[in-house]
Amino acid sequence: MIEKRAENIMIPEEANYQRTMKRDVEPYLRSYEKDGYIESYDSTAIYYRTYRIPQAKAAIVISHGFCEFAEKYKEVIYYFLKNGYSVYVPEHRGHGYSDRIVVDGEKVHIEDYEQYVQDLHCFVKNVVELTEKRKILFCHSMGGAIGVRYLEEFPLTFDAAILSAPMLGMNTGKYPKWLAKVTADFFCAIGKGTKYAAGQSGFSEKPSFETSSCVSRERYMYIYNMRLRNINYQTYGGTYAWVKAGFKVIRKLRKRKNINSIKIPLIIFEAEKDDMVDNCGIEKFAKKAKTAQLVRMKDSKHEIF
Repeated sequence: MIEKRAENIMIPEEANYQRTMKRDVEPYLRSYEKDGYIESYDSTAIYYRTYRIPQAKAAIVISHGFCEFAEKYKEVIYYFLKNGYSVYVPEHRGHGYSDRIVVDGEKVHIEDYEQYVQDLHCFVKNVVELTEKRKILFCHSMGGAIGVRYLEEFPLTFDAAILSAPMLGMNTGKYPKWLAKVTADFFCAIGKGTKYAAGQSGFSEKPSFETSSCVSRERYMYIYNMRLRNINYQTYGGTYAWVKAGFKVIRKLRKRKNINSIKIPLIIFEAEKDDMVDNCGIEKFAKKAKTAQLVRMKDSKHEIF
């Protein structure tokens, strides 16, 4: 039997959030949770978690964002399961329990986003498609850039996709984009691509909700405490090579011929108060993508979900 659509499953109560997660959500998730590793195309070990329910409507594959990990999506996974969808969450290389390219576990480093894309493809082919036919891709932030490139390269794999504040334009903060790109190119050219990019740093044990991308203090602290307890969740800053790769993938995914290869329905959520990705990039992409619907989330910060 397909689980019926659950009523009143949202967890809006700020004061009781963490208690509800530990009392209700976490035990429910554990009843379906399995984990494992796959060997990617270049022998990189990719960690993943699955949550399969009987006779699900479809499978949702989550492509998480920069410095994130599977456990961060517990609340989202709970909602998907309660509404009749199985969920699969791989951790991108350099994140969580997946293999890392650099020794420093607090750095996010990549040479090319196509590595992320191929990892995701190996996961879908070797894990998801073994049991699932109908598939939906859910992407957030950096995972959105990965997801869009995936849809451009493998347009027939998924039936639909949801993009949450996708990184379809780089936000370089106080540094102009041209300067950030030139600086990243320079450091990579002189063999120092693994250094933290300007403005990036390692993990801080002091929480900073006010400067975070979250509008819920209790949700922020719930995730931050996970980071404090688990060194694998303390990825925190990108390298110059990661920045260079980001600029490269955005140029590629925004080419009209690549966008035109996407045939499935897309729904794109944009956060009104986003200071992590460039909303102009999202809007330019949405105008070019014939199957896309853009939804603007009023008063939301980057972490819409």
